[in-house]
Amino acid sequence: MPFTVNTDVCLFDLDGTLVDTKVASEAAWTKLCVQHNVNPEELFKVSHGAKSADMFKRFFPNVDNTDDKATLALDKEIADCYLDSVRLIPGVEELLLLLDKDTADASVNFKDNDRRKWAIVTSGYEYLAYSWFNTILKKVGPPSVFVTGGDVTRGKPDPMGYAMARDKIAEIRNYASPTRSVVFEDAPVGVQAGKAMGATVIGIASSHAPEKLVAAGADFVVADMTHVKVTKNTEGGCITLQVSDPIYPASN
Repeated sequence: MPFTVNTDVCLFDLDGTLVDTKVASEAAWTKLCVQHNVNPEELFKVSHGAKSADMFKRFFPNVDNTDDKATLALDKEIADCYLDSVRLIPGVEELLLLLDKDTADASVNFKDNDRRKWAIVTSGYEYLAYSWFNTILKKVGPPSVFVTGGDVTRGKPDPMGYAMARDKIAEIRNYASPTRSVVFEDAPVGVQAGKAMGATVIGIASSHAPEKLVAAGADFVVADMTHVKVTKNTEGGCITLQVSDPIYPASN
């Protein structure tokens, strides 16, 4: 039996949640690790979902990352050199396009008047994050509320980025407080960030084992976005999502 989730806003991580960039990211990081004699396996144990700048501090202390220049160079390489290896998580395009539609009035598209009910919250920086919406997510286009690693001083698992995005949508749409939120995440640190903000968290088991997402606090875990549907979404009302056949909790 499907589960029903009601929310005011939907907040999405990007890499691993909407776009499968694991091959591209690991190729670029591995190249850097070889250059600086760093064990990439140790890096990958903690890097997914974390700010790249934090990884430079921890694993590459001798690399000059002043003004995030090393981070930005890495992001540019991932976006420009490895696009052929990047894929959409199944169901992503359909879900995002439905979140832009008013189920009660087909003529209303929330994208048209810049009043989208969803946002991006990513640990990646602007160049890399926006590049996916210029390429593989071009049909959807970037939302107006777009929080990147360069916008926050505290990365995930701190809820700062998600709280910023939630509050910005609430301001645009004049929502009353508290604003209900659903966070979509593929990384344990992102799940922890969503839960710390008080959101319902849907984990996407694209890059981590489901049990790790559950241990981090995910309310639901699904294989991909084909298991999440929009059943209601109106200008003056909430978003109703249907979560079908989740890995966790068991639906039968």
